[in-house]
Amino acid sequence: MIPAPSELQPLELDGFGAVRGSVALSDPLSMRIEPGTVLGIVGPNGVGKSSLLGAIAHSGVASYGTAAFGGEDLGRSRAKRRAQLVSLMAQDHGAPGELLVRELVGVGAWASSREDPHATVGSALTRAGIAHLADRRYATLSGGQRQLVQLARVLAQNTPIVILDEPTSALDLAHQRAVEQIMRGLGNQGRIVIAAIHDLSLALNTCTRVLLLDPGGASHNGAPHEVLGADRVFAAYGVRTTIHTTPQGRRILAADD
Repeated sequence: MIPAPSELQPLELDGFGAVRGSVALSDPLSMRIEPGTVLGIVGPNGVGKSSLLGAIAHSGVASYGTAAFGGEDLGRSRAKRRAQLVSLMAQDHGAPGELLVRELVGVGAWASSREDPHATVGSALTRAGIAHLADRRYATLSGGQRQLVQLARVLAQNTPIVILDEPTSALDLAHQRAVEQIMRGLGNQGRIVIAAIHDLSLALNTCTRVLLLDPGGASHNGAPHEVLGADRVFAAYGVRTTIHTTPQGRRILAADD
């Protein structure tokens, strides 16, 4: 389902950041994320990528500043309203194991009160490539299959802002490429996609913008090939890298040694 024109609004972070134990995890972020943006959040372990995603989604992570969608402060929105605007696929893929896959994906459709939740669930299962798992118990699935189920749940929620935490971490090569295509497709529909990503090559090939979080709290926001240049990657990760381009135009960021 393509978002209505009224849902194609920017997300604006104003002096925004996540807090852990009363400590800000980064310098305040002020940026405007336009409809259709696929934003990759990258940085070393422990810099607060997952916390930032949780703070934007207001999923139990403390924050400061404001995150506003179309001028509406998400922090002040009611939970039901926020569920119509923001969906989150967290790293923790836990869910009641006795649920059928179609029931768990249906949670997303019901959360945002979509008009035809059953059709929405079927479409989401198909897009995630797991329609054949619809009647399986969640507890019987592999880690990669559970990740795809959680992605389908987010797709069924059908929100203008889609937040994904390490969406390809447990997937094989074919499913990684499928998720890349889904992310790009969501952006092409005008949705805002924000994903925490460890695979910098994935960020180069999938994202329209990249936000690099440094261990010291600073951040860099811009075009992927600019933000992931050799000097900034070395400053953040301590590894010398080069971006290579395949004959097909795909970019690969590799360590020099």
